[in-house]
Amino acid sequence: MQKEFAVRTDTELIQLLHQGDRQAFADLYEHHKSAIFRYCQRMLNDSGAAEDATQETFIKMYANIRLLQKTESFLSWLFSIARNEVMMHIRKQRRNGAQGNDDVWDETTPYELMVSAETKEIVQRLLQNLKSEYREVLLLREYEQLSYAQIAEITSNTESSVKSRLFKARKALTQRLKQYYQ
Repeated sequence: MQKEFAVRTDTELIQLLHQGDRQAFADLYEHHKSAIFRYCQRMLNDSGAAEDATQETFIKMYANIRLLQKTESFLSWLFSIARNEVMMHIRKQRRNGAQGNDDVWDETTPYELMVSAETKEIVQRLLQNLKSEYREVLLLREYEQLSYAQIAEITSNTESSVKSRLFKARKALTQRLKQYYQ
């Protein structure tokens, strides 16, 4: 005999979690871990660091779930926690001298790295070389399909700031892609 499982919404799972249901946490983790890991991986370009950031995100989510005011904002709140973890890691890199100037790109030219790459690999490399504040909004919008309002909430910025960063990131990517597709 097959067991039937009811699919629960985040709101229902959060209510169960407030009541001490540990399975609700496991369900929330299973439902959102892939998206959070993808975001962390693309932001950090390091699987190990992304795994750590993902784990820390869910630990902090569990510890602070009672602070969540509106359960319908759960996904934005969760991505905000993940963003804080990513930014902490990036700040540590900057303190160690890994990043510097005000240019949009971390590397001066990724051309040598991508000459033989396929289109998908080229785009992935270019995304990895965008500075974190530009890469972040682009990833949240294009890969996670979040609204401008959700991205603004996650990044603690205004919608106009999010739109501006998206514009700059897309323009920068377009300029670099022209090198390959003229």
